[in-house]
Amino acid sequence: MSWTCPTCGRTFGRPDQFHSHETVGVDAHFADRPERLRASFDGLVGSMPPDVRVEPLKSVIVLAAHRTFAFVTVQVKQLLVGVFLDRPLDSSRVVKIDHVSAHKVGSVVEVGGPRDVDDELRRWLRQAYELGAQSAPTSESDPSPTR
Repeated sequence: MSWTCPTCGRTFGRPDQFHSHETVGVDAHFADRPERLRASFDGLVGSMPPDVRVEPLKSVIVLAAHRTFAFVTVQVKQLLVGVFLDRPLDSSRVVKIDHVSAHKVGSVVEVGGPRDVDDELRRWLRQAYELGAQSAPTSESDPSPTR
């Protein structure tokens, strides 16, 4: 069973699931930012399966399908791409690790330009997408990070 919030229109796996209603357009995240950041984001999203939802909130862009599996924070000079897996990523590219729950770990990678959206990052995102599909109680997403 899924639930669509009547306020923001986002879809979740449980009724009345806690989330942010502060949605904005994707373009708002890239206003006054270098074009290379938008090109990086577009390349990243373009490599995802067609059922991935891009949910731009006020301070983060959530990538979700069955569950939230990644997020992108647009900064002045780079993107921070967070990947949710059942383990931390073991890579020198990882700048931050957050243990979200007992079985969900967020690893954050900096992306400075389109060349950083490489096979390795796409592989991690695909693993996160597939993990979310395997563990999803329904065909919809779980809680998105509230930032």
